[in-house]
Amino acid sequence: MNGTEVTIETGHTTPPSGNLCVLVLDDSEFDRTRMRRLIAQADRTVEVITCSDIHDFEKALGENVVDLCLVDHHLRDASGLDAVAVVKKQLMSEEVPVVMISGREDTEAVVSSIRAGCVDYVGKGNLTAEKLHGVIYNSIAETFSNPALKSEVQAATRNVIRGMAQGCISELQPKLRRMYRQISFIRACHAQGLTPSPEALNEIEDHCLNIWRFFDEIESYSNNFNEIRH
Repeated sequence: MNGTEVTIETGHTTPPSGNLCVLVLDDSEFDRTRMRRLIAQADRTVEVITCSDIHDFEKALGENVVDLCLVDHHLRDASGLDAVAVVKKQLMSEEVPVVMISGREDTEAVVSSIRAGCVDYVGKGNLTAEKLHGVIYNSIAETFSNPALKSEVQAATRNVIRGMAQGCISELQPKLRRMYRQISFIRACHAQGLTPSPEALNEIEDHCLNIWRFFDEIESYSNNFNEIRH
């Protein structure tokens, strides 16, 4: 992946394909371009969606899986606080962290942004690629200090583990049961001085190979599930 930039300027959304998606709202074309370049310098694997107004911002939230929003505090037709309210009211994005970006760093703006639910407030003047990198990943990490979200993540993890366990049981039990019957049959043949058919041994071998492949798939899935994608 090469850090594709997805820009929403006409209302047509192109879903991002990257591992991490950052949504930028700023009514200044210069600042939108600057943010895209800084994010690309910070981490080229991050997908960027830029919006010029609240309408496109709300549309982008509804049509994309967004990990973080960077919102300009001073917009022509709205306030950055209005954008925060848009995030909070959407069911699928209410836990998406929002960072307020502003050309001014007055105390009142900082306090109102934090009270509205922003995880950080950053001035445009001293924003560098390195600082933006820290803002992006620290802001996303901050969401996991939310007890409710942490509980949801833990519940989802338990559901995945429970589902995998149930899948293992339903997949392996019939195979193991058949193998046990076939082994008992071979033992009975041996006790009577008979030679078991090659087909019985072949079937046991096939079951063993299938079980081996099954565990290989589980291991592969586990590795992909635990892989950190940044």
